[in-house]
Amino acid sequence: MKTTFVSLAIALLIAVIVWASIIVLDPGMNLDRAYNIIVGSFIGSAVITALVLMLRGRHS
Repeated sequence: MKTTFVSLAIALLIAVIVWASIIVLDPGMNLDRAYNIIVGSFIGSAVITALVLMLRGRHS
């Protein structure tokens, strides 16, 4: 359960950083494209963080 909360918190942080960078770097970006980038980064970082935490726990 701790792994889930940590990976979701990190994924939310990454999504906020991506959202802020889209607003600063390309404010005229199409809404659909921005949504896809934000959701993709959220899902990708959640999966990668969960895998890293689970694999790190196995080797300890």
